Amino acid sequence: MRCAITGAAGHVGSAMARCFRAHGWDVLGFGRRSVTYAQRVPYQLGDDPWSLPWGEVDALVHCAYDFRPKSPGKIHEINVDGSIGLLRAAREAGVKRAVFISSLSSFPGCRSLYGQAKLEVEAAALELGWAVVRPGLVWSNTSGSLMRSLERAASGRFIPLIGDGSYIQYLVFDEDLAELVFALCQSDAPSISHAISAAHPEKISLRSLLQRMADKQGNRPTFVPIPWRLMHAGLKALETLGLPAPFRSDSLIGIVFQNPAPEFALPELPQVTFRPFA
Repeated sequence: MRCAITGAAGHVGSAMARCFRAHGWDVLGFGRRSVTYAQRVPYQLGDDPWSLPWGEVDALVHCAYDFRPKSPGKIHEINVDGSIGLLRAAREAGVKRAVFISSLSSFPGCRSLYGQAKLEVEAAALELGWAVVRPGLVWSNTSGSLMRSLERAASGRFIPLIGDGSYIQYLVFDEDLAELVFALCQSDAPSISHAISAAHPEKISLRSLLQRMADKQGNRPTFVPIPWRLMHAGLKALETLGLPAPFRSDSLIGIVFQNPAPEFALPELPQVTFRPFA
């Protein structure tokens, strides 16, 4: 069996590649960068999806998201139209199973551009008969992406805190997420007509999460509350000037305006559980 994974060089995609390889599958990495656990096939969102070797693919896991576009129009063109075209090509080429990796930041009424783009692709994926998974904040033994930014912040003497830090986060271990996706790619997996929220249901405030990270590093920091609008304005200014920022301003919107009531009912799949954040 062979699985194609977009974004296989990223934090989530590489966890998927490791999981499928561990289960004895071959893995094709559709992406711009080489991947340790996959054979690379050059591809980026917006390329012609029909040029991909679909005849060699039994399942598709679409993790890729291009963060380079900043305007709503370019985000839609690359990440929405590009993703829908990829998923349609897989369906028409006869791929048996596909999973679209969305986000808990994606829900009706979400305010981040990232969440809105994911939500539109979700609708198309479900209409095509593909599975949709909404991971929470992904953690691992070697954290990456937003978690890495939070860990760096937790190492400082003074930690900037978004507001009072009460914003709730739901976390998922990367290996547990990958096992869920692997189960959904099996030929006997149930057909599911709604997005699956993938995270442990424990509510962890942003302040508590940073405190746990600081404790792990033996750090005793002082939290410095900053109104989220002021922090957002600062991040936007850095982005406008082309200067490095600790994380994207749109990610801040996703943290502040998270899904208020995600549903964590999992389909009946063997050996799929989510461990609490350690």
